[in-house]
Amino acid sequence: MKLSSYFKPKSMVYTGSYSHIKTIIKHWEYNAKGVEEIENLDINPEKKHYIQIVGLADIEKIQEVKQHLSIDPLVMEDIFNVNQRNKLELKDDYLFGTFSYSYMEGNLIKKDYMSILMFSNTILTFHETEPIFLDDIKYLFKEHIELRELPMDYLLFQILDIITDHQLEVYDTLDAAINDFETQILETKNIEQESFYLIRKQMLQLKNNVSPIFEQLEKVLSKNNGLFSKATTTYFEDLKDHLHRLDSRLNQSREMTHQLLDLHINNQGNKMNKIMATLTLFSATFIPLSFLTGFFGMNFTNFTLLHYQNAILVFAIVCLVIAIVMILFFKRKKWL
Repeated sequence: MKLSSYFKPKSMVYTGSYSHIKTIIKHWEYNAKGVEEIENLDINPEKKHYIQIVGLADIEKIQEVKQHLSIDPLVMEDIFNVNQRNKLELKDDYLFGTFSYSYMEGNLIKKDYMSILMFSNTILTFHETEPIFLDDIKYLFKEHIELRELPMDYLLFQILDIITDHQLEVYDTLDAAINDFETQILETKNIEQESFYLIRKQMLQLKNNVSPIFEQLEKVLSKNNGLFSKATTTYFEDLKDHLHRLDSRLNQSREMTHQLLDLHINNQGNKMNKIMATLTLFSATFIPLSFLTGFFGMNFTNFTLLHYQNAILVFAIVCLVIAIVMILFFKRKKWL
């Protein structure tokens, strides 16, 4: 590795492929009475705040949040490095998480990435592109009074719940495709390999996205900290149940894809064995005929049978009888 390509710790370098997207910071300030979108990043301790940052290319602009919130430089480094694994980590006074997730856009499965920070009265989410899936949050701020009344972790629950619901929808789509492949392989003994491997790859990616969050959410909730309140315990238990159900179904689907792959390989092997058996039987049929042809084709001076008037006809009849007898023998043995 070249030294010039090495990023020292705490280096703020955006590693994604959306450098052309302008950085936009949106700030919602709310309480039980209502919600208001404001232009600055000032944090009013008497209210709750949701800050959404879209576009990670303008590093200087994004680091302005450090003037209002105490964020570890290593955490900021992880935010700009969009190749992080899915994780939830408790810091001294905030929660940090990174998520790769999937969602449906029409009939297509889209992939996206998000980082999140949760303080006692503030949540920040960082996105490479416009998070269409979070459009519902704007509606919930106005119409769902519980979101404004309950502690800050309830907004975290809503965000994670929305992501989980979208990933359940992705799973249902992939599961339906796997069931189609199962029907196809049972009826036609064959599948479209490229399409099957694409579905299998997407299923594995979904598994890798879901399992770490399910495991780490349990660990985070089990620790005594001031970020999670008793008022939201029921909601997070419900979220854990959804994640556990999705994780279990992903395990079942993964086993099914392995079984379908094994069945497909077995079918291809059986098909090849039948082809080789057919070719072998045809070859075996022509072995005695080739022997007779070679025997009567020898250049002997005194070969009385070759001077017989109907020798060709007799030879042809004998060869035909031998071939028919051998075919009947193969069928009787159920080799053909």
